Amino acid sequence: MNLWQIAWRNLMRRKLRTLLTVMSIVIGVASTFGVIASVDSAKKAFPLYLKAAFGKADYSIFGTEAYFSEEVFREVQKLGDTASVAVLKQNTKLYLEEEGITAIQKRVDLSGYSHLDTPLTNFKTIKGSLVTGGAIITDRTAKVWKADVGDTISLETDKGIRKIQISAIVKYTAELMGPSSWTMAKYHPWSVAVPLPVLQDWFGLSGKIESVQIKSLPGPDVIAVQQKIDELAKRYENIYMQPVVIDFNSQFKDADTFFLALYIAGCLGIALSAFVIFNSLYVSINERKKEFAALKTIGYTPEQLRAFVLFEVLLLSLIGTAAGLFIGYGLAYLLKTIIFMLFNVHDEGSMELSKGFVISIIAGVLVPIAASLYPIRQAGRVSVIAVLKENRSEKASLNKWQGIIGVLLILSSFFIKHLLLILPLLIGVALVFPYLFRMFVVLLRPVYRLLFGFSGEVATRNLTRNLGRTSMTSVILCLGIAMILLMSSLNSALIQTYERVIYSSYGGNLDIMFHHIEQTDLESLKKTEGVADAVTYPLQSVIWNLQGQKRKLPVYGVGAEWIDRFPLFAVSGTSHSGLINDLDKDEIIMDKISYGIWGGQIGESISLETLQGPVSFKVVAVVETMKNSGYGAFVSEDRFRDRFGLKYERNALVLKDENITPLQLRENIFNQFGVRIEEMFGPEDWVSVIGATYTGSFSVINLLVILSILISGIGITNTLMMNIMERVRELAMMRAVGVMRGQLIRMVLLEGFGIGLAATVIGCAFGILLIFITSTFLEIHSLTYQFGVSGTILLIIGLFGIFISLISSFTPASRAAKTSLSEALRYE
Repeated sequence: MNLWQIAWRNLMRRKLRTLLTVMSIVIGVASTFGVIASVDSAKKAFPLYLKAAFGKADYSIFGTEAYFSEEVFREVQKLGDTASVAVLKQNTKLYLEEEGITAIQKRVDLSGYSHLDTPLTNFKTIKGSLVTGGAIITDRTAKVWKADVGDTISLETDKGIRKIQISAIVKYTAELMGPSSWTMAKYHPWSVAVPLPVLQDWFGLSGKIESVQIKSLPGPDVIAVQQKIDELAKRYENIYMQPVVIDFNSQFKDADTFFLALYIAGCLGIALSAFVIFNSLYVSINERKKEFAALKTIGYTPEQLRAFVLFEVLLLSLIGTAAGLFIGYGLAYLLKTIIFMLFNVHDEGSMELSKGFVISIIAGVLVPIAASLYPIRQAGRVSVIAVLKENRSEKASLNKWQGIIGVLLILSSFFIKHLLLILPLLIGVALVFPYLFRMFVVLLRPVYRLLFGFSGEVATRNLTRNLGRTSMTSVILCLGIAMILLMSSLNSALIQTYERVIYSSYGGNLDIMFHHIEQTDLESLKKTEGVADAVTYPLQSVIWNLQGQKRKLPVYGVGAEWIDRFPLFAVSGTSHSGLINDLDKDEIIMDKISYGIWGGQIGESISLETLQGPVSFKVVAVVETMKNSGYGAFVSEDRFRDRFGLKYERNALVLKDENITPLQLRENIFNQFGVRIEEMFGPEDWVSVIGATYTGSFSVINLLVILSILISGIGITNTLMMNIMERVRELAMMRAVGVMRGQLIRMVLLEGFGIGLAATVIGCAFGILLIFITSTFLEIHSLTYQFGVSGTILLIIGLFGIFISLISSFTPASRAAKTSLSEALRYE
C-alpha cells in the first residue's frame, strides 16, 4: 500500500471531521480565487472601458455659446489625417399615450450625428443598419419599449409631433445611456441617435451644431494634427479646442481602497481555514499516539511517520483546492459583475484568471502544510514510553511569550496609518486569545452554574479541559466578528459623514441642468410655485497638466453675492462670500481631493488651459465639497468669464419653500420648463446614490467575511465532535447513572454557546478597537469619519455570532445524546 492509499484510509477513519476540514479549505480557496480574479478583471477592464466609452475622439471643438456654425465642421473635414463627426443634442419627449406613464418618464435625449457609422460613434449593431437615415436605440431601450427595427417612434417638439422609423438596434453604449425600466425613467431620460439633418430640421437649427469630435488617423504626427486643429479654432472667435482626457484616477479614485478591503476579506477565509486544519491534525495526532508508538516498535522512523501525516495534509489540500477553484470561478464571476455594477461600468470584460488561479493553488496547498507543521513534527516525536501512561486530556498551559508577542502586535497597530493594520491586529488577537478565553470562562462559570446547574458546571469544565483547541476554535469566530463589525460600522459612519457634507455643500435643494439657460429662464424659475430663490452658475471642465499628464478639472464660477445662500463648498473660519471677495486676479480655490491629487501647497500656482492659452492660477484656499463627487475648483464669476469665455450657462441652483416636498418641487419645475431640462439632481439623490454605492461595496466585503465566519462554524462543529469522541466513555457512564439525553444535549449546546459567546464578546471588543484606530486616519473621498459604534449593528452581529455557534453545536449535541454504554466499551 503506497503513501497516498494510507493517507486516504486514515482520513476515512473520521469521515465527518475530514469533510468539515475539506470544506474549510474549499471556502478559503474559493474566496481567495474569487477576489483576486474579480479584482484583476476589474483593474484591466476599467481603463479599457473608459477609453472605449469616452475616449473615441482625441480632440473636441466646443462653442462659447450654445451653438456655432456647421461651417466649422466642414473646415475640419478639410484638414486631412483625421476622422471627424459633428454633433447636436436636443431634449424632447415621447409622444406616447399609455396609462401609468408620466410626462417625466417620457423624456428623451436626442443626439444628432453627421455620420452614424464612424469610429467616433462606434455603435455595435445588433440588428438593422446605421446608414438608412432612421433612429438608433440600444438593446436595453428596445427591450423596455418593446420596439424593433422598422417600428415608428413619435416625438414631441416645439414644431409639433415628429415621427421616425427605427433603423438599427445597437449594443448599450456610453453615447446612448438610458434607463433599464419605466421606473428608472423617472430619474434618467431615454437616449436616441438620429442623423444630424433630421435633428436640425425638427428644431429649426439649420446649419447649427454643438460640438465637433475629431480623431487622429494612424501615421501622421499627432502634434502637427493638434496644431492644425488649434489654428483652425483660433480663426473663429466663438469656438475653442480641447483635447479629450481620460482621467482614470478621478473616475475610480476610491477603487484601490475598496480592492484592498476585498483582498483582506477574501484572504481571511484561507487564513481561518488554517486554524481548523491545525486543530484537526493536532487532535488526530493525539488520537493516534498508540498507533504511532506501535509503528515505532516495529521499525518505522520518525521521518516515515511524519510522511504519513504530510501525505494526509496534501490529500486534504489537493481535494479542497480543486473543489475551491471550481466554486471560486463562479464566485469570481459574481463578484466581477457586482464590482462593475457598483462602479457603473457597462462592459462585459473578460475574466483574468491566471494570477488568481496560481495564487489560490499555492495558498490552498501551502497554507494547510504550514498549519500542519507543528502536528507533523509531534507525530515524529511520539514517545513509546509516554504513550503507555494514561493521560488523555491536554494540560491547560499557556506560553507567556505567545501572549507578549500578541500584545506587541496589537500595540503596533496603533502606529500603522493604513488599512493593513488589520493584519498585525488580528494576528495579535489570535495570540492573546487563549488568555482572554480562560478569563472569560472563569467569569462564565458562576453564571452557568446558577442558570443551568449540573449541565452548566460540566460545560464550563469541558471548555477548559482542552484550552488550546477550544480557544483556537473560538478565535476563528472572534476574528470574523471583529471584521464584520468594522465593515458594517464603516459603512454606516461614512454614509452619515457623506450626508452631512453633501447637505452643507450642494448649493441648495436642487441643481437643474438645462441644455442652455436663456435670459428669461431665471425669472421664470423664481416665479415657479415652491421655489424660494434661484441662481445660475457657470461650469467648465478645464484641462490642466499634472506631472506631464493632462487631466480635467471642473471649475465653477462663483458670485460673492449669492454664494452664502447657495453654498457650493463648506468653509470654516470665514464666510463663503468673504472668501470669494478676497480672491485677486487669477486666484483659485481647490477642494480637498483635487488639492491632494495636485500635490502642491497653498500659495503655489497651478497651470490651467484657457482661451488665452496656459494661465497660472494661485491656489489660495482648500475647501470641502461634494459637487462632482468632491472634485473641482472655484474662481470668481467675473474671472471665469474672462478666462474661459463661456457666454451661456447650463446650471441653476434652487432653494425650495418649507411647505413643499422635493418631489413636488421637481414636478412643478418640469411642468414649467418641460424637456428643456436635461437633469434635476438634489442632495437627497446624491445621498441615495452614495448610500447605495457604499452599502453595495461593504455588502460584498461582508459577504466574504460571512463566508469566513462559516469556517468558524465548521471549526466549532469539528472541535465539539473531537471533544465528544474523547469523552465517549464519560458520556456513556453519565447515561448509565441516570443522566437524561436532554441533559447531554444541553451540556454540549452550552459548551458551543460558551465558545460562541466568548468569540462574540471579545470579537466585538476588538472590532470596536479596529473602528477607533481606523477613524484616526482612514479617508475616502477625502472624508474621515468620527468614532462611533451603532448599538443596533452591535446587537445584530452579536446575535449572528451566537446563532452560528448554536447551529454548529446541534450535530455534536445530537451525536452525544446517542452515546450508549455498549459503544463506550468498544471505543478506543
